[in-house]
Amino acid sequence: MLTGWHVAHLPVRLTGKPRVWQRIDEVVVSWPELAIEGFLLMPRPFYTPFVPSRATFRLTGLGLELADAYQVVHKSRRWRRDVLRRNQAFMKRPVSDMSGHLYGRLNDVIFDETTLKVTHLVVSRGILGDLLFGALMVSDAQISQVSPAAIKIHPPGAPFSMR
Repeated sequence: MLTGWHVAHLPVRLTGKPRVWQRIDEVVVSWPELAIEGFLLMPRPFYTPFVPSRATFRLTGLGLELADAYQVVHKSRRWRRDVLRRNQAFMKRPVSDMSGHLYGRLNDVIFDETTLKVTHLVVSRGILGDLLFGALMVSDAQISQVSPAAIKIHPPGAPFSMR
């Protein structure tokens, strides 16, 4: 399991080459489906390299290993700006239960490196709440709705405890 925060700035290598070829800049998440679309690499002057999730690669905690450089798609800088705005809009989205009780704001996602599916949401309770209790981990089974206004969750079984 990896988080979007841990994947950012990891090295990208080509298979069989020891040298770092590029670095990951951002993880692009498809929000309604809660799956990883791909990885934005560090931008170039006139284009943005993007590794789509359908490409052949191996992702570990030490970096991304691509089979070859031809799998990288070149996107425009405008596309990059739009994707980053969409990601940032979701990253500070409020997380509440079905009755409207606010638990915090979305801070990061945890995903499985083999299936590229989001398995957990990391919810920040604010600076003081995170220092005292830690961030709240919400599994994908608890997510009931991802809407433009908020992310709705439902606790399994007993009332949701704030540990």
